[in-house]
Amino acid sequence: MQEKCIQYGGDYEEMETWYDGYRLGNLHIYNPKSVVDALMWKVFQSYWTGTETYEALKIYIDMDFDGLKKAVVKMLSGGCCKINIRQFQNDMTTFLGKDDVLTLLIHLGYLTYNKKDGTVFIPNKEIFF
Repeated sequence: MQEKCIQYGGDYEEMETWYDGYRLGNLHIYNPKSVVDALMWKVFQSYWTGTETYEALKIYIDMDFDGLKKAVVKMLSGGCCKINIRQFQNDMTTFLGKDDVLTLLIHLGYLTYNKKDGTVFIPNKEIFF
């Protein structure tokens, strides 16, 4: 994924498109560290993709583990993917299929799960870039 920075101009709507996307019912939840960093540094950018976890999971995406690459490409184009979250082992080493990797990405905050239709999607611009 490419690194992208956009100058922050105090625009709340742009802040929302970059860092909103996680919801509990009707509550919108933002990534607090990213919002604070954007306000301090006066730029919108992805603060998550530089983490060690992202690099570790990138290996599975590049391997196209169980069709994972196709699912990620679909989400990067604005789509969503059906997912079974019930089989997840809740660790960083036991991956039996793409659903396990995608469920871990939900737990880590990279993806958002829609409980109503059982799909997963990329929640905001921070994760896209």
